[in-house]
Amino acid sequence: MGTILLLSAVFALTAAFSFVVAGRDTPNAVALPIAAGALTPASALFMAAVMRMVGAAMGVGTIQLFAASFVELVPDGTLGLSVTVVGVAVALGWALFSWWRGAAVSSSHALTAGIAGGAIAVSVLGEHHLVLADLSPATVGIVISLIASPFLAALVAWLLAIPMNWFAKDVAPHRVAFSARGTLAISAAANALGHGVQYGQRLYIVVLTAVAAADFTAIPTWLLGICIILLLGFGTLVTAWRVNYTLARRISLLDPLHSAIASSTSALLLLVGSFMMHIPLSSSLTTVAAITGAGTAQNVGSVRWVQVLRLITYFFGTVLVCAAVSFAILSAVLAVV
Repeated sequence: MGTILLLSAVFALTAAFSFVVAGRDTPNAVALPIAAGALTPASALFMAAVMRMVGAAMGVGTIQLFAASFVELVPDGTLGLSVTVVGVAVALGWALFSWWRGAAVSSSHALTAGIAGGAIAVSVLGEHHLVLADLSPATVGIVISLIASPFLAALVAWLLAIPMNWFAKDVAPHRVAFSARGTLAISAAANALGHGVQYGQRLYIVVLTAVAAADFTAIPTWLLGICIILLLGFGTLVTAWRVNYTLARRISLLDPLHSAIASSTSALLLLVGSFMMHIPLSSSLTTVAAITGAGTAQNVGSVRWVQVLRLITYFFGTVLVCAAVSFAILSAVLAVV
């Protein structure tokens, strides 16, 4: 009975998490196109919802790497389910907090860190099921996403701006803006597709891991996948306008050309990471970094570096806070039982 209750809690929390992160991270795809007038808010949200569901349905590559970072972290039985429940609950709490604060943060980092923190607590105080090699996939994924991908996104956006500015220097501003808005509409769809690939598979493997830990086969796995896809789609329609304002206004006020450069850079990295390199990337980190790189190319003085540092603090705080809170909760639970 306890196993069924814990598994039900995993399903309920994962459903809530899917819905919340879909809405909270929608601005990563639509903030710049809406701000530049490329899409209306309603059309942007509808397009993002459809493309995100398509991405979640077709993204089969990243599940392999992401599965490797979770399978060894979660032990079998009620302990494994407890780790998953606490990890998803902590990640959900952090997603709601960052939504309220208007901060773009990595939900995948929160989820990975939350489950890893609980798994370490169980291993240290309970079953001792982990070794250093078991933590390597999760650690490598966090390091790549947290350090390498933002640096690469900022650099690519800055480099792309050099030839784009050169080509646009003798073109009428209204023609440049028109072409840039068309590019923004396309890149918004590509970003939403990349979001769907990344988030759909991460959430799906969390559910599958919990099902395996519970040794429960009554629910077909394809049904779980469909539920996650639909939740990501419907959650997209409830966007986080505070986060939208942060991306479109607080980091840098980009013109349509540099908005298109930033949005295209983020989409390029997400799609390459998903389909070619099978690396789990954070859409929040790549979007913030691409906006910073494009803003620097537009005018260094236009970048509000205080806001950039604030978001960097949230990026690193996501990993530290979620891991620490999960570790503390599981430690307290193990001490009681």
